[in-house]
Amino acid sequence: MNYYIKLIIFLSIIIFIYFLILLFQYIKTDFLYYLYQKRKLPKHIEEILLKEFPLYKKIPKILRKRLIACILVFIKNKEFIGKGVVIDDRKKILIAANACILTIGHNRCEYKNVKTIYIYPDTIFKKENIQNGWIVTQQNEILLGEAWQGGEVVISWKDLVLGDKNPNDGKNVGIHEFAHQLDFADFVADGTPELPPKLYPKWTKIMKKEFKKLKELYKKHKKGFLDYYAINSEAEFFAVATEAFFEKPINLKKSEPNLYNILKEYYKLDPATWV
Repeated sequence: MNYYIKLIIFLSIIIFIYFLILLFQYIKTDFLYYLYQKRKLPKHIEEILLKEFPLYKKIPKILRKRLIACILVFIKNKEFIGKGVVIDDRKKILIAANACILTIGHNRCEYKNVKTIYIYPDTIFKKENIQNGWIVTQQNEILLGEAWQGGEVVISWKDLVLGDKNPNDGKNVGIHEFAHQLDFADFVADGTPELPPKLYPKWTKIMKKEFKKLKELYKKHKKGFLDYYAINSEAEFFAVATEAFFEKPINLKKSEPNLYNILKEYYKLDPATWV
């Protein structure tokens, strides 16, 4: 009998600690986000966004306050580490803006699993081992950014700025890497972020069909509706499609309405209507 009592007490303590962790996480993210929306937001953030983040000018005013509130929470909770660059408020704000614009439709804090952002000055060269049978060779891989399932994001500052300055080309390394982090929220890199239960069947059907269609287009040496990089995996397809959704929404909606509409349903945003 004593054994069962001890087991119940032990499990009760574990459950209590778990709920304490959830409460702490809620207070430092969602509750803080709610408080920031009620306050007068710092003007210097909007000045930087107006000057260097053109997508900010496009989004409706009701979403601007959400974006800035999310940026403030993001900056407060994440660690920014410079790898050859000096970290300042401007860098933090612009990186956070790329992350938070994906979540303003949800009107809550996302990226709870994201811990650290590593910022490099320029394109990143990474050595990768390539195995062919018994032979292993090293190859330099050129990266603009990278997202890790452990909660880390690697960003080339130069390429992030270039991507932000041209918000109409469908290429944005910040949006791309943070789309991966949304995908990782369920701890699986499969191109499917956390969804409302009723949306999963529809999402799976449409995304599989669109991914297959894009691969077949490139197999026939025809131009696809998304960049070639999207055919590498379902995870890359989702990230590249997200770039197009925010930066080329009208074109995506015209060429692939089903893909646009499922992303619209997930993000709860309609960028094709933004002026």
